Amino acid sequence: MADLLHQIPLAMPHYLRLFLLIVAAVVPLAALQFMTQHSLRQDRENEVRNDTLRLLDLLDAGQQRIAAEARQVLATIVESGVPQAGPPSCQQAMDRLRARYPAYLSVEVADRTGRVWCATDPVSLGVDLGGIRTFQNALASGALTMGEYGLRYPNQRPILPFRLAYPSPDGTPDGVVTVLLDARWLEENLGRRPLPPGMEMVIADRQGHAVARLPEAPEAIGQPLPTAMLQAMRAARGTRSVAVFETGGVERMVVSAPLETGSGESMIAIGIDRDAALRPVRDAMALSLALFGGALLLTCLGAAWGMRQFLRVRERMLETVVEKASVLESTTDAVAELDRSWRVVFVNERARALLSESGKAVGRNGRQAFAELMGGESGRTLQEAMERREAVEFETQGPRSGVWFAVRAFPSRKGLALYFRDATERRRLEDERTLLTRQLQEERSLLTAILDHLPSGLLVAEAPSGRIIKVNDTALRLLGGPPLSAGPEVNSDGHPVGGPELGAGLAPLSRALRNGETVEQEDVPHTRPDGTAMTLSVSATPVRGPDGRVTLAICTLRDVGERKAMERALQRAKDEADEANRAKSKFLAAASHDLRQPMQSMFLFTGVLHRFVGDEQGQRSLDMLERGLDTLKGLLDSLLDVSRLDAGAVDPRVEPFPLNNLLDEIAASYAPILESKRLAFRIVQDQAATVLSDRVLLGRMVRNLLENAVKYTERGAVQIAVQMQGDGAPGNGASGNRTQSGRVRIEVSDTGIGIPPDQLTRIFAEFHQLNNPERDRARGLGLGLAIVQRLSAILDHPVEVKSQPERGSVFAITVPVAPVETAAETAPPSMIASAFTGGGEAPRALLVDDDAIVLLGLRDMFREWGYEVRIAGSTDEAVAKIEADGRMPDVMLVDYRLREGRVGTEAVVRVRAMAGRDVPAVILTGEAGPECEMDAAAHGLEVIRKPVTPRQLRRALDRALAKRARTAEAMTGAEGERLPL
Repeated sequence: MADLLHQIPLAMPHYLRLFLLIVAAVVPLAALQFMTQHSLRQDRENEVRNDTLRLLDLLDAGQQRIAAEARQVLATIVESGVPQAGPPSCQQAMDRLRARYPAYLSVEVADRTGRVWCATDPVSLGVDLGGIRTFQNALASGALTMGEYGLRYPNQRPILPFRLAYPSPDGTPDGVVTVLLDARWLEENLGRRPLPPGMEMVIADRQGHAVARLPEAPEAIGQPLPTAMLQAMRAARGTRSVAVFETGGVERMVVSAPLETGSGESMIAIGIDRDAALRPVRDAMALSLALFGGALLLTCLGAAWGMRQFLRVRERMLETVVEKASVLESTTDAVAELDRSWRVVFVNERARALLSESGKAVGRNGRQAFAELMGGESGRTLQEAMERREAVEFETQGPRSGVWFAVRAFPSRKGLALYFRDATERRRLEDERTLLTRQLQEERSLLTAILDHLPSGLLVAEAPSGRIIKVNDTALRLLGGPPLSAGPEVNSDGHPVGGPELGAGLAPLSRALRNGETVEQEDVPHTRPDGTAMTLSVSATPVRGPDGRVTLAICTLRDVGERKAMERALQRAKDEADEANRAKSKFLAAASHDLRQPMQSMFLFTGVLHRFVGDEQGQRSLDMLERGLDTLKGLLDSLLDVSRLDAGAVDPRVEPFPLNNLLDEIAASYAPILESKRLAFRIVQDQAATVLSDRVLLGRMVRNLLENAVKYTERGAVQIAVQMQGDGAPGNGASGNRTQSGRVRIEVSDTGIGIPPDQLTRIFAEFHQLNNPERDRARGLGLGLAIVQRLSAILDHPVEVKSQPERGSVFAITVPVAPVETAAETAPPSMIASAFTGGGEAPRALLVDDDAIVLLGLRDMFREWGYEVRIAGSTDEAVAKIEADGRMPDVMLVDYRLREGRVGTEAVVRVRAMAGRDVPAVILTGEAGPECEMDAAAHGLEVIRKPVTPRQLRRALDRALAKRARTAEAMTGAEGERLPL
């Protein structure tokens, strides 16, 4: 390495010698180039000068030729006697000449006074030439006279006149014939020829004013030539001059002919832009210099690159010796070199470490030093490589050490180079890889067998082509043949290949491939090639690569035809059950009226009997009869209520009302029963609350829950607890007059028998009762909780239940709180007494019903209450009786459904119209549908449903009379009891 560093500075003289060689070659070439360019410039200037002189001669000769033609025309006209022929003949001759002569040549004939009376140009007729000097000279001398360039009237064009007098019959001059040569001859003779770039031609008169110019420049006509040019032209004195002038900022070479040449009346000058004329030479010089400089630069660069490459090769040769040993020592391979006689000439450290016996191998025979490598078949392979000079590569195992060696041998004319390394670990890894590959193949075969025997069809498609790469036997059987593709390929008729379960349109496998969407069990109709139609449940899942892109999609297929058939059968069964349920409900609703009518009669007549049964035994029997009727009424109401709820005939009227008033009424109605069973009862309420619900329906829910609690509790207590939830709860700032919001939880708890856990979901079913296997009708039908559940769904009031057997149950209803001011709550108006006070005139009642038995029972009941009663079976009959009586009723009780399709609200409207006021009225009906309630609500009437007890009927009449007494702003009937539903 030190020798190499010592030799590097010696390279500098090579660069110096190269530079001097280039300079010696370039200087003569550059001088020759400049001399050549100067000679070309001079030759070009001479060429331009000679071409311009030739053009000047051509122009001058043309002018002289045209002047000679003008003289000849003039002489011919005079000698032909045209001027002596008279005006008509002369003008006809002029017209013929105008057609034959060029436009720049015109003829005029003037008399002695100078007036033009005949001319080729009609514009000249009548022009006076008498004052022109050349006209007088021609008339006086009788000889041909040539004038000077001047401007012609009326177009002010430059002209050159030629004049000759014509004789009279007596031989004296009688006038003058003039031939006018227009300067346009220059344009017509040379204007169509292309001029060299930058060339100008000018003809000037004796005074040096321009009379013609090419290229045309009208503004230059009549303008004087540059002073320097004019002086040079006049100084030429009969010879053509060549000079260089600068005009308009452009240097021009001007060639001119003075007055003494040519016609003698004009001067001719031709100028050419010197820069434009020499531009081709200059461009050629620039291109030549550029090429010369480029060639010189490329030569220098090539020489420098060649010298650099030479020095690099030299440096590499010097470094090779140093690097060879270090490379061989640093390589991971073991290296050994042998000459042609198999003698070891080099061994690196890696070889010494790998073969312990090769430590002193240099100079020894390689077959002995490397017995582990060159024994047996390995030795013969190396022998052939040496003889054929062909590189070989093989692996061999040392006979003594058992180590595997990977050997590469490179023969040369000097010997053989061996590169070898320990391959034992790699061989072990390859054996393990072979084992793993075999195991993987076995697992793949097992997986293939599993997939082929799966009950579901399986397809695997690659993205984005959609090519199917795996399909099992089940999929082939389901599809009726092999699928072709799930991608955008089309078959011969242009339609996408594959079925809808594959790649057509928005099919599951297509969406998984294209959009990366996971599809779960999508039912897809499929028609097999044999025409068999089936329904497949298709699932598709994309498989993504490390970059997140979809690489595969797996699709599973299942035949769900049987399941679909079962679903359709179940749906049909459900529809039939629903239809049967609806038929049941319709039957119960239709039977409601017929069932309620006789029961209503029984209630009325039982109430009337109390006055006629005086002994104690009869009163007890009558009480038992009323209790039996009450039980029957409750059972019928429950059955019909469920029917109405199932039929959707209940339309809740949701409005705000005080909850504590409702609970007080319910507690008062159940107090006797609780007292008779010796059960403790209390209402626990954090604060007063106004809820948003239907008062009657919510009351029915609480009553049913309380009735259940009383029914199944033999000892202990029953409790109603009200808890605020949300913003209205205590501690959330809701107090005083603040607006409440949130929900109220109404809990009805007892210490009764409780409910087993397996019965908690069944207690809301119809006719389901606990501990009543004998179906004792005194304990109800088991419809109370079923009604609660249905009302919960209608009002959106969730119901919860918790229970422990033998410890009791808790039922909870969650109701929204109305956004009203709690301080503004007012107690509901108290029930007023009946209008009948027992003294004075008895109140009048109008009863309308199409059932005679019910009508008679109502009549007797009202008479018992002290009313003066009028009964009618129809609206017309009621109106007729009022008209006959002449007195209006104080209250009306009207059945809703009357004969001939008439309704009771019609009777109310007609009677009120007769009275001129709103007579209190109540609608009594056995209808179960919503039509009656909607019609009654439209007229502000309360509806009570048959059968109704005398007590309930009496309270309904009291409410109707109280409504008459209250103001229009009071709540209309919100606090009244509406039983049954």
